[in-house]
This record gives sequence, structure tokens and C-alpha cells, in this order.
Amino acid sequence: MKIAVMAGTPVDTEIGFNEVVNYGYRDVIKISISENPEQQTIFQTSTKEYKEKIINKHILKLKKEEFNIIFVYCNSLSSSVDFSKFSKKYNIKIITPLEVYSEIAEKYNNLVVMAANAQGLSGIEKVLFTSNSKINIIGFTLLDMVKDIENKLPEHTIAKKHNFELLGNYINNLNAELIVLGCTHFPYVEKQIKNYVKIPILNPTKKMLEKIDNNLS
Repeated sequence: MKIAVMAGTPVDTEIGFNEVVNYGYRDVIKISISENPEQQTIFQTSTKEYKEKIINKHILKLKKEEFNIIFVYCNSLSSSVDFSKFSKKYNIKIITPLEVYSEIAEKYNNLVVMAANAQGLSGIEKVLFTSNSKINIIGFTLLDMVKDIENKLPEHTIAKKHNFELLGNYINNLNAELIVLGCTHFPYVEKQIKNYVKIPILNPTKKMLEKIDNNLS
């Protein structure tokens, strides 16, 4: 089983790579689309043709090297490119966080979504509404926090800098049932977030990893 972990920046690519390797897979490579969060935001807001050209180039190379699965460990990248189209075109399994959100949407009425940028939030919102038209979503975009995670600031420093206590108090009064970590950088500070919220948190990584197993069965 050959798996390519694709993400927006080097840090989330590295996090995704480690998740897949720690899960038990060894024939794994990393593909970063951009060098930093700013470049990735520019990529995501560029033309559809340009984005598809870049992704197409990567997938063609992976097909030639006989990779079985592309593990897209990036919410905003998943939202800005139609990976289902590439999956059908090249007959290759592509796993994204959006699949997880689609599956859980019918179980909830009120969600908080923490995303990196508006591109990612919009894509997650679209998937959730497609699965459950009555769902209520309160969204946050936290690109500055993503930059701090990219720079590998300590978790407690990030929690203090971005005032998790104030954010947690606000979220706790929203009558929400679940907090969705709508950016694959955010598990880096998941423990810190849990210190301030009373609401369950969904990290989509585990269910994404399980989809690799499902592809083998």
C-alpha cells in the first residue's frame, strides 16, 4: 500500500505524514502544495484552472509511481479543489476531511466550526448543509493561529496569545453540540482548547485513517 500525504503547507503535511506512519503504514511520502499559510491562501483563491493544473501534475506523477491512496490532510485545500473529480478521472482513492463532515452532519443540529480561512470554512459549510439542510453553523477563521502553529510556538503560548479562555467562554454559551476542528493544524492545540470548553471536539483524523483500512477491505 503506497500512500501520498498531500497538504497545504510543510507543517500540516508533516503532521498528516506522522499520523499515517504512526497508524502503521510505512510506504508513505509527503507533498506540500505551498511553502507557508499565506502562499496556500493565495493558491486557494486562484483560478480553478490553475489549481487543477497543479493538482493534476502531482496526481499524474503519483499514478506513474503506482500510489494507491492520496491522503489530503488539509481542510482548505480539500474545499478549494474538487478531489472527487480527480479520484474518478484517475481511478485513485482520495481521502479528505470533507468526507468525515458529510457523514457526521445528520447527527447534529448546532455546530461550531474552527477553520483556517474563509475558503476552508465555506467548503466545510457547503458539505454540512448538503448533508443536513437544517444544521446551524457558527464559524471562526483563525489564520493567525495557523501561522503560529507553522512556526511551532508552544501550545500554552498559542493559547494565551489567542485568548482561549475568552474564546472558550464564548463558545460555551452558544448552545452548540460539537466543535469541529476544521483545520488539520488545530489538533496541535486540541488539548489546550479542551481546557476551556465544555463541548465535545471532533478531530477528523481518526476517521480519515480508518478510511485507509476500509479501502483495503
